[in-house]
Amino acid sequence: MNFIKYLTVVPLLISMCLPAVQANEVASLPTIHAMAESELREEVGFVPFQEDKPVRQALRHHVDKIQNDIQNPNVNETPYIEIDYQPVTTPDMSQLSPFLQQYILSITSGLQSSDPTSGVFNMLEPLDINRNNIAALREGTIKINMEQAIKFQQQIREGLGMK
Repeated sequence: MNFIKYLTVVPLLISMCLPAVQANEVASLPTIHAMAESELREEVGFVPFQEDKPVRQALRHHVDKIQNDIQNPNVNETPYIEIDYQPVTTPDMSQLSPFLQQYILSITSGLQSSDPTSGVFNMLEPLDINRNNIAALREGTIKINMEQAIKFQQQIREGLGMK
């Protein structure tokens, strides 16, 4: 039993006799803290606004220059400009059938008139769509005769020389 008492006392004495190492000052690492504006003012203090007049004048000059460049774009000073102008010619429709030639000319003349919708109606005429039944087309209730559409498609194929 005495042996157990000695075993508990000996480590206690050894630990008391050994010199202890202590840090007097502990270094703190920098951290980021979220602060309200009032807390930040208390931390930093009041910093008065200091206007730098040369910097302000340089910025004003730069802004004025940009605005002036936008309003007055530089013109390319090349005196000679080449323009390729080709007069308007009618396309060669000699390879088309007379029916298709007449159909295309009626559409183009209608599109070039004061009312271009007449050209559109000329285009839709073989499908039996005209100004009288366009209200039904807007409502979605128009009926198209498929026989007329197929006949018209066949006329176009024959006019183009396709079979």
